Amino acid sequence: MDRLPRVTPHLPVVLPALVAALLLLSPTWGALDYHASLALAPLVGLCALVLALQPLPLPRRLLALVTLPLVVLLLGSLVVPNCNRLYGLQFYALGPVCSAWVGVGWARLGQLLMPAHARKVAWAGALLSAGLPAWHFLTMPQVFAYHGLIGYIAGALYEDAVAVHTPYLTWRLFDLLLWLPVIAFARQRWTLPLALAQGALAVTLLLAGDALGWRISSIRQVLTRDVAADDKFVLHLPDTLAVDANVNLLRNDVAFRYAELTRAFGMRPPQPIELFFYASAGQKQRLMGANRVDMAKPWLGQVHMVLPEIGSTTLTHELAHVLAAQWAHSPLGIPLRYGVIPDAVAVEGLAVALEWPIRANLDPHQWTRAMRQAKLAPRIEQLWSLTGFLGQQSDRAYTVAGSFLRWLGETRGWPVVRRVYAGEPLETVTGQSLATLTAQWGEFVDNPQLHPLTDADLARAQWRFARPGLFEKPCALETGRACQKADRLAARDKPARAVAVRRKLLTAIDAWVAVDQDDPELHVALADDLAQAGELAQADAELTALAARQGALALHPLLRAAVDAARGDLLWRQGQVAQAEVIWRRLLGLPLAEGMLRTLEVKLHLARLPQAREALTTLWLTGAHPVPGGADAVLERLWLALPQDPVVQAVWARRLLVLEPQRALAMLNAALPQLLAESPYSARETARQVMWRHVVDADARDVPLLTRLVAESAVPPALVAEWQRREEVPPEPRDASPWWAPFPPFESE
Repeated sequence: MDRLPRVTPHLPVVLPALVAALLLLSPTWGALDYHASLALAPLVGLCALVLALQPLPLPRRLLALVTLPLVVLLLGSLVVPNCNRLYGLQFYALGPVCSAWVGVGWARLGQLLMPAHARKVAWAGALLSAGLPAWHFLTMPQVFAYHGLIGYIAGALYEDAVAVHTPYLTWRLFDLLLWLPVIAFARQRWTLPLALAQGALAVTLLLAGDALGWRISSIRQVLTRDVAADDKFVLHLPDTLAVDANVNLLRNDVAFRYAELTRAFGMRPPQPIELFFYASAGQKQRLMGANRVDMAKPWLGQVHMVLPEIGSTTLTHELAHVLAAQWAHSPLGIPLRYGVIPDAVAVEGLAVALEWPIRANLDPHQWTRAMRQAKLAPRIEQLWSLTGFLGQQSDRAYTVAGSFLRWLGETRGWPVVRRVYAGEPLETVTGQSLATLTAQWGEFVDNPQLHPLTDADLARAQWRFARPGLFEKPCALETGRACQKADRLAARDKPARAVAVRRKLLTAIDAWVAVDQDDPELHVALADDLAQAGELAQADAELTALAARQGALALHPLLRAAVDAARGDLLWRQGQVAQAEVIWRRLLGLPLAEGMLRTLEVKLHLARLPQAREALTTLWLTGAHPVPGGADAVLERLWLALPQDPVVQAVWARRLLVLEPQRALAMLNAALPQLLAESPYSARETARQVMWRHVVDADARDVPLLTRLVAESAVPPALVAEWQRREEVPPEPRDASPWWAPFPPFESE
C-alpha cells in the first residue's frame, strides 16, 4: 500500500477513466447518471487519497482524476443513450467529485496526525469509515445509506426513479464542511484545534442524521399499531381506519402463511419475525428506502411491504426469505458467492418456489414454458453467472429461477435445495452437471401434458416477458423519474405540466432511437394526459399514430387492444357513444387480462346511463382526473343514484371492503346472483372478494356459500386450493411434523 503510488504514479489518475470506459458496455451503467456515479465515486475517492499522499503537484492531477472519467462518459454518450446529461452531471458532482474531496481529506488527516505513517492512517480511516453506514444497513430497517467516499446508495436494486434529493445534498454539504478545516489549514501547529473542529463537525453530522433524513430511526413511531402473535411474529401497522377494520383478517392471514412455511421448513425462526406494513409505497420509500419493491432483511428477521391485500401471496415470498436465513452460512442470512456477491438464483428462486404465485391461472412452470416457446427465457447457466441474474428483466429471471428450484426440490429432494442455499456447489450436491440438470428440467417444463398452454396464454407471455428490463432499456432512470413526476402532476390535476414532462422525455428518447421505435406505453400515457387536459384531438392523434405502426414496429396485440380501448374512451367523451361501444364490445372477445375485460364490461354497462357520466369520466376513461373527495366520493354518488344496479353495487362494495367489510360483503352477496347471469367478469371479481373474506376469516366462514361459488366456477382454481388448505390445516401447528403436500420437511439428509 505504501509502495503502489510510487511505483505507478500515474495509474491513480487514469484508472477511473478506464473503468468508465468499461461501464460504456452497459446502456444503464454507462449513462451519465446515478449508476455510473455510484460505480466511480469510491474509486475516484481512493485514487484522490493516493494522489494527495504523493510528493507531486496535486491540483492538476486531481483535476485530471475527476475530469477524465467525465470526458469518457460524455464521449460515450455519443453511443450510449443519455436523455438528461445535466441531471447526470448533478449525480457526478455529488458522487465522484465530492468523493475526491473526501479522499484528499483523509490523506491530509493522515499527514496531520502521523506524518511518518500517513498512508496507513489515511487508508485505515477511509476504509473503517465505511463501518458506520454498514452498521446502519445491517442493524436498521433502511436499505439506503450515505458515505463520504461513495455518496448515496439507493439500496433497492430495481428502483427506476433514483433522483437527487434534499438529504443527499445536505449530506454532501456537511461532507464539504467536515473536511474543509483539514484540507485548507493542515499545519502541525493547528493539530489540536483542527482535530477539535473535525470532531465537532463529525458529532454534529451524527446527531443531525435523523432530522436531515440521512437515517431513519423512527419507523416504529410512524407505524404505531403493533399486533403480536405470541412469539411468532409482530405486525407494525399504520394507525388508519383501513387497518382498524381489517386487522384481524390481516393477522389471520399472516398466521396461516407463517404456519405454512414453518411446517414446510420443519422449523421456526429463533426470534419473532417483524413485519412492517406501510400505508403506501411513498411512505415505505421515505422510511426505509424501497419504493416499487417489497423487501426482507433476513438477518434482522424483518419484512417490509406496502399493506398487503388480504390473501396476497407476496407475503409468503417475503416470509420465505426470512425463514430461509437459517440455512445460509453467512451473516446476512442469504447465500453469497465468494463470501461477497449474493446468489440471486438461490435467494429469489427459493422464494418464488415457495410462494408459487398463480398469475392469470398459470403457475411459474407454465409461464416458463410459454417464455421458452417465445424464445425469451434466459438460460439457467446464464442466470447462475455472477451478473446474469441481475442483467435480466426481473420478471424473466424470477420466474425461471423459481421454476428450476421448485423442480429441483421435487425431483432431487428439498434437502438438496437446502444444501445449495447453504453454499454447496450444485454439481457436488446432485452429482450431476448444471448442463445435465438444465436439460432434464427443460424436458419437464416443455411437457405440454404437464404444463398446458393456450394461444391466449402464449400471447400474454409474449407481452409480459418481451419488455426490456431496467438494465436493458435506454434512459431507464430518466424515464422512471419523468414518468413519476408526470404521474404526480396528473394526480394533482395539472395535466398540462404532465404533458410537457412526457413530451420532453419522448423528445430526448427520440434522439437515441429511431422514430416510432420508442416505448409505445409512453405515448399511451401521454394521450391520457392530453385527454385529461381536454386536448382530445391531440390525444387521438397520439393513439392513431401508435395503431398505425406496421411490420416489425407493429404493436403487440395486447397493447393494441389497450390503444383501441383508449380510442373508444375518446369517442365516448366526444359524444359518439355507439362507436365507443362497438370498439369496447369487440375487445371483450380478445384474450385480455381479466382486469381489463372487467373494466370494458363496466364501461359498456354504464355507457348509456346519464347518472354514470361523472364516474366514467373521472374513474374509468382515458383522461380520468381527480375530483374533490376522491374516488370514494364519486362512487358513493354513483351508488346513491343507482342503488339497485348490480354492477354499481359491486363496484361500490369492493371499495367499502376496506373500511366497512361486513356491510360490503352483504352488498356483494346481494349483487352476485344477477352478476353471474349478466356480467361474468364483474361476477368473478365479486366472487373472488367474497371468497377471500370467508376463507381468511375462519370464524365467519360460510361453507355453503363457498361451495356454491366453487360449483359455479366463479373463482379461480388457485383460490379453491387455498381454501382447501386452510380447511385442512389449523392456523397454528399442533406438532413439528410438516404437512404441506408438495414439500417434505427441509431437513438434512
